[in-house]
Amino acid sequence: MSDSTQALIALLVEAQRAVKIVGYVTMSSHALVIADFVHTFPDEVRLMWPTPLSLPKVLFFIPRYYIFANNVFWALSMYRTDLTPEECTIDFRRLTLSSQMVVLISEAILFFRVYAFSGENKKLLVWLVLQFLGLYIGGKVYLLVKYMQSVKFVQFPFTGMYCIPAEVEHQYLSYVFALLLVNIVVIMGIMMVLAFLKHRNLKSNLLRVFYRDGIYYFVLLSSFAIANIIINAAFSNGGLEYLFINMEVNLHVILSTRMILHLRLWAERDSNNGALGSGAAGRFTPGSRPKFLSAIRFKSRTIDSSLSQGSRGNDIPLN
Repeated sequence: MSDSTQALIALLVEAQRAVKIVGYVTMSSHALVIADFVHTFPDEVRLMWPTPLSLPKVLFFIPRYYIFANNVFWALSMYRTDLTPEECTIDFRRLTLSSQMVVLISEAILFFRVYAFSGENKKLLVWLVLQFLGLYIGGKVYLLVKYMQSVKFVQFPFTGMYCIPAEVEHQYLSYVFALLLVNIVVIMGIMMVLAFLKHRNLKSNLLRVFYRDGIYYFVLLSSFAIANIIINAAFSNGGLEYLFINMEVNLHVILSTRMILHLRLWAERDSNNGALGSGAAGRFTPGSRPKFLSAIRFKSRTIDSSLSQGSRGNDIPLN
């Protein structure tokens, strides 16, 4: 066996090992999506289902349920073996476009929240539309097209092989995450400016939720974007460059949909607070989790007929 063949086998073995490691992390992110869905489904039924159709409701339900289809695409792309280069290319492009669509819709929720946080400022709306359509979508589409065009699959002389790119220009993927990071930073900067100029005291619980959830979103997704940039640069030829990509895609959906649920939950809480009045039952501590008493339902009163007959002359009022 020649040295070049041995080197190729060692490289493929390492790539196969990397695919399995990425698969373990990916499956954990799929489990996280399922756990989040089960945990928040009762709130979804109570807070989202009865409401009229609106843009926030559409933006909530599309990523909320499409993420399951996207994760199926991930499983089909990662765990099938012995595919032809053409089949690998189709799977890869379908997965890339599907994942980016999920991220874009989740980011649209963030943009819409900033617009609402501004008090529906029309000038800010123009900037947000230009940023989202021009800088974000336009730049991301260009980079993704260049990235997908650079990915080449070949037929390996072995069986049981996963789809492993033989050629790829990873810098384009780093640029995609850098663009995502810049977008998150800009949006968070706008939120901070609005909080300082327009809502300096943040007296409303609803505004606190707006601001708090925005910070959580910024910290988590910025961290994963930076991690993906670093990993993509450090392991550009080892197969580990996709380690946290699916995790970040799923976190976009989890965090963006939870932000909508939190706003609906606190709006409901403030409504109940106002209905209860200013007594102890109507006071809530900022930062505490809202707790609602379950509805009390009484069964219909039934009276034994014989008992009624026997006590006809000595009735006792029942109400």
